[in-house]
Amino acid sequence: MAGGRPTTYRPENAEIARNTCIVGATNESLAERFGVCRRTIDNWIATIPEFSDAVRYGREVADEAVISALFARATGMEQKMTKVFCHRGQPVTANYTVQLPPDVRACFFWLRNRRPWQWRENRPLVEEEDDGDRVSELEAASERVRLAAVAEHPRAGPAQSAAEGPALPVPSEAEGSEAERAVRSAAERLRVHL
Repeated sequence: MAGGRPTTYRPENAEIARNTCIVGATNESLAERFGVCRRTIDNWIATIPEFSDAVRYGREVADEAVISALFARATGMEQKMTKVFCHRGQPVTANYTVQLPPDVRACFFWLRNRRPWQWRENRPLVEEEDDGDRVSELEAASERVRLAAVAEHPRAGPAQSAAEGPALPVPSEAEGSEAERAVRSAAERLRVHL
């Protein structure tokens, strides 16, 4: 013989739970709806298959609706609208369509959850297989900057006018190594190994 208080569960509770979960009910709100504590709802879900199935189905329907709405926000959508206004004392309705552009935050949310390896915020800056390419890119960029500085400001003699501004000297080998150290320092901060 089982002890304890008799259950307040009724067969119609499954249908009520399904409809309530379709509109987003949690276990707490189900407990309020049925006038029981949350632990009772957890117990019903664990022990009464038709109640558990009804809750699961209702939540799946709600989740699908949210997924559909999020996708529509992320990709942009058209929304049909109706406006009622007064013309010569008579109400007139006008139907029109509003084009809503994609929402950037919805796009980020979608991509970070669907493709976290590409869109998470803490992904590594450099992939190991790209190290060689990045090093050569940095070295080439450094050389281009040095050559551009030399081409723009060749060594000027004492006859250089004040209007032309000060000339940038051509880096000597010692200065070039200093520039190279600066590039290497920047590369290390970017986690690129030269």
